[in-house]
Amino acid sequence: MIRLPAMVAARVRRLVRPGRAGRLIALVAVAALLAACEGGSGQSGSAFTFLSVDGFSLSTTGTPLTSSIPSSTVPGRTTTACVTLRNTLKNPTVTASTALDNIVVTSYTVTITPFTGGNLPGFTNGTAVFVPAGNITNGVLGGNTATFTVLLVPPSSKGSPGTVATVGIVFRGHDGRGQSVQAEGAVSVVFTAGLDPDTSCPPAPATTPPA
Repeated sequence: MIRLPAMVAARVRRLVRPGRAGRLIALVAVAALLAACEGGSGQSGSAFTFLSVDGFSLSTTGTPLTSSIPSSTVPGRTTTACVTLRNTLKNPTVTASTALDNIVVTSYTVTITPFTGGNLPGFTNGTAVFVPAGNITNGVLGGNTATFTVLLVPPSSKGSPGTVATVGIVFRGHDGRGQSVQAEGAVSVVFTAGLDPDTSCPPAPATTPPA
C-alpha cells in the first residue's frame, strides 16, 4: 500500500526554510509532488473490484481536479472538499458487472501532516457512499464513479497563516459480496489568512444502493 502523505511530507520537509520564502518553496514543492500523483492512490482488499481515488475538487461534478485546497485560519469553521472515487473491475475481460461488484464506502480516516512542524489531530468519519461497478460498452467501462464531500480540516485543527499541510485520507468499505476494499489519496491544504468564507464543497444528495 502506498503511504503517500508520509512520503510527500518527508520530501517537502527537506525543502522548507524559515520565513515567507520557505513557505513559498514548500507550497511549490507540494503542488509539484501532488500534481504528479493527482488522483493516484493505493488500493487493497480481497474484492473482485478495486477502489481508487480519481482526485479532489471543489465541485460536486468532480472537476476540475486540484492538488491544493485553500483553508481559512478561523477557528470554528470547517474545510471540506469533494472527492471522486472509482470502482474498477479487476478482470478486464468481464463484459458486464453485477450488483455484487458495487462498493459501499463505510468510513474514511484523515491524517493531517503540517510541513512546518507541530501536529494536528486526525479523525475517522463514518459514511455510506455507493460507488457503482458501472457497465462496459464498446470495451469502455463507464458509470463507475461517485463524488461526495469529505471533511479535510475540522474546526479544532486550523493551522496558522502560511502553514502548508498534507491531508491524507484512507477510504474503507466492501463490495456486494462483503469483501473488503480500501483506497487512499492525498491533497495539500494551504492555511490562508483573510479567507472568507472558508473553502467548502457543497454537500451532495445522499446516495444509497438500489433496492
